[in-house]
Amino acid sequence: MEYCKLYRDSGNVLIHIMNLYHDNHGCEHVEIRVEKENDAEAYARFLLPANYCTHAYGFPEIELIKIKKFLINNAIAIWDMARGNIRAEGSC
Repeated sequence: MEYCKLYRDSGNVLIHIMNLYHDNHGCEHVEIRVEKENDAEAYARFLLPANYCTHAYGFPEIELIKIKKFLINNAIAIWDMARGNIRAEGSC
């Protein structure tokens, strides 16, 4: 499920909500995949609520920091979409 497309001068970024799951302790987590629209090999994987990047390839550190900030600022909407409470509509 695509959550959002971020428009940037250096190329657009697609943010996908991949998975909503519960760990062994019953805590809810959301897996996010971020891709560069103009580079099929570039990707990053984040886990919420920790906002932790588990894998990244093709993203400079400064871009990963900006993506983390975006995920923090939009966490409520991301959780609602992952749970199926709201639908993605276009770009943000």
